[in-house]
Amino acid sequence: MNPISDQALRITLDHETTSIVRQLQADNERLRNELARAKANLANRYLRSVLNLIDKHRDMGAGSLDVIDERLVLHDPNDEDGDSEEMLEQLYQTPPEEKLAVIPVLCGLGYWVMHESIIDHDCPFTVHWNHTEEKIRRVYYDFFTRGGILYHPH
Repeated sequence: MNPISDQALRITLDHETTSIVRQLQADNERLRNELARAKANLANRYLRSVLNLIDKHRDMGAGSLDVIDERLVLHDPNDEDGDSEEMLEQLYQTPPEEKLAVIPVLCGLGYWVMHESIIDHDCPFTVHWNHTEEKIRRVYYDFFTRGGILYHPH
């Protein structure tokens, strides 16, 4: 093999290896961030309460639910210590933006989520699981003409 082509081959292989290592490092960082988000979501009592409420409504045959603070407290299985009043007070004090922060997680789990352009503090959003976008847009036509927002499942 000639020394020039041998050197060119080494340079090419080094470049490919460096690119692969960079890509693996970026993937590793992305996975670490996703894991941190997943752990934070597991610790999010509001999100857990919403998911428990969805399960209960799905088991009853419903296709959607309005997420209302009082329902979250009544259906929270972690309320064994009798702290429902305290939790309800915390929910009332939680800014709507924090409640809306669980929407990407819900969409990532396959739910349709909609909320008014002016956020209702006691019912910040509605979750759907047995509807198509076409049906949601048809049934909630007035909601969308008032500026309602629909988030798609991922």
